[in-house]
Formats: sequence, structure tokens, C-alpha cells
Amino acid sequence: MATEREVLEFIIVPPFEQRAAVAAAKERFENYLGNRFPGYRFRVGPFAPVGDDEQFCVLPLMNFVGDDGKSYMCEPPKRWLIQEIAVACKTFDMSGLRSYAA
Repeated sequence: MATEREVLEFIIVPPFEQRAAVAAAKERFENYLGNRFPGYRFRVGPFAPVGDDEQFCVLPLMNFVGDDGKSYMCEPPKRWLIQEIAVACKTFDMSGLRSYAA
């Protein structure tokens, strides 16, 4: 069995100051990211003490359970992909203007 797999899911942790706005727009935000990056899934997590308080933190889900029931690690995502996701998070309009919504 091949145990190498690409990361397909990410958790997005908002900056502390934007946590309420992100929570209010959570579903739109997740859909926006899914449309910007087809083939990947996104979940918005609560504020957590990771990254820095002023930037979105993009956390790849790195493990998966194989057909044999064992846990395996995914191949790390490319750094440019993580950066593009973070930039897309920054450009999302939390206030709901359609020009930036998905």
C-alpha cells in the first residue's frame, strides 16, 4: 500500500483581533477558500496560541489512517501553497461584500 498522500485539508486560525468577524462569516469564508483552492478542504478553527496574533495561521492536517488501520503522515505541503492560502485569507472581505465573497 502506498503511504504517501498529499495534504488535502487545512485548519485556518484567525488573528486574535479578527476572531469575531471570522466566526460570523465562517461558512462563507470556508466556501471562499474551497472555491479558490479546488480539491482542498478548509475548516476555521477558534483562536489558538499559534502563529502570531496579526496573521492568519494555516495549519495542514498532516496525518491519515490507511486501509490497514495504521496512522500515516502526509507529504508536507509546498511553502508557496501555504503562503497563497494565507494571502487569500487576508483578502477575504469579512463584511460580506460580494466582490470578494466566493
